Amino acid sequence: MGNVSVLTNVTLKQLIEEAPVRWPTLWDENVERTNCLILLPRKSRPEIEQHGFYVEHKHPVFALFYRPRDEANTIRSRGIDPLSASYQFLNIAVSDLELWVNDLVSNQDYEKITTIIEPLPSNAISSIRLGFEAFEMTTYAHKSLDYFGKLPLVMPPSSLVSKAFLSIPDIVPITPTIAEPEEIKEIEEEVQDMPIVEEEPAKEIEEIKEEKIEIEVEEVKTPAPTKAIVEEQTSLPGVGVESEFRMIVQKLIAEGLDHQAIMENTEFQDISDRATAAGINTWELFLKLAT
Repeated sequence: MGNVSVLTNVTLKQLIEEAPVRWPTLWDENVERTNCLILLPRKSRPEIEQHGFYVEHKHPVFALFYRPRDEANTIRSRGIDPLSASYQFLNIAVSDLELWVNDLVSNQDYEKITTIIEPLPSNAISSIRLGFEAFEMTTYAHKSLDYFGKLPLVMPPSSLVSKAFLSIPDIVPITPTIAEPEEIKEIEEEVQDMPIVEEEPAKEIEEIKEEKIEIEVEEVKTPAPTKAIVEEQTSLPGVGVESEFRMIVQKLIAEGLDHQAIMENTEFQDISDRATAAGINTWELFLKLAT
């Protein structure tokens, strides 16, 4: 089980890049991770947002909700209402995936299918595009929804900017220790050695023993955890800016701009200035992305 928090205006790619900085003791670069899609009825979104509170998992889980806007007309033209579902792209450790979806499939009427994630058709009107090759994605869809088959997107799922719900595993708590039989025996002997000054010594001894044991137990009690979704710190300095720089350069390249036109683009100049201020070698990064 984990602690669920939310970040706005982020990408899955950005979360992966920032993970070693945000959760250095929990993040393992060697753990294999995968992306999948969960198609859920819109009314079920509050439950899915809190899913991480109730599911065992060993590694951070990133769940990004996306609402198709530029893609809506294309989806509608295929006979499917784009507003019939909520779309959640999930980045999760392969070893945690079965635990995460088990209750959905077993008890909540979801089924495992495959969806083809494809670029938005070139004739569709869009304010932004980032080219990519179509690919299949494992999907867990509620049976009440129409079968999508194909889902057009303006850019790859890892580059979509939206609200993400992060489920970070709980650190294993220290188990409260209760006095062992030997310790209780020592307390009894200690009490027995005390001078008896009252008329009812046996009753007093029992009260003292109970009091001592209760004090020891109370000292190790911890408050019950509260299940509340909190808002995380926004993009980390440097890391998030680099992710934004990469996305903008890739977008401008996908639009067909040459190197000179990209460098003269006002959007590029703005992000380049901010990235340079954050200590990023923008020229070297630009060359890697553009070649």
